[in-house]
Amino acid sequence: MSTKVWGDKPLYFKQPYRWLRYHAHVNPALFLSVALGVSAPVLLLLTPIRRKYIYADHAPIPNVYPLPDRPRDKSLTGFDDE
Repeated sequence: MSTKVWGDKPLYFKQPYRWLRYHAHVNPALFLSVALGVSAPVLLLLTPIRRKYIYADHAPIPNVYPLPDRPRDKSLTGFDDE
C-alpha cells in the first residue's frame, strides 16, 4: 500500500496548473499564504484605477459631534444646569 496522498509530484515547467493544484492539496497553508502575498501588490496597483474609473472613496465618518459656533444659552433650566 502506498503512503502517497495526492499522486506524483508534477513538474512546474511542464504542468504549471497541475503543480498549483498539487500544492493546494498537499500544503494548503503555504499555498494560501503565497497566494495572498502575491495578490497584495496587485491590489495596491489597482486601487488608484478603482478611484479614477469605478468609484471614489467615501466621505470620512465624523468622530465627534459638531459643536455650535455661538455662546451657550444661559436661560436653560433642568439637566443640572441650575
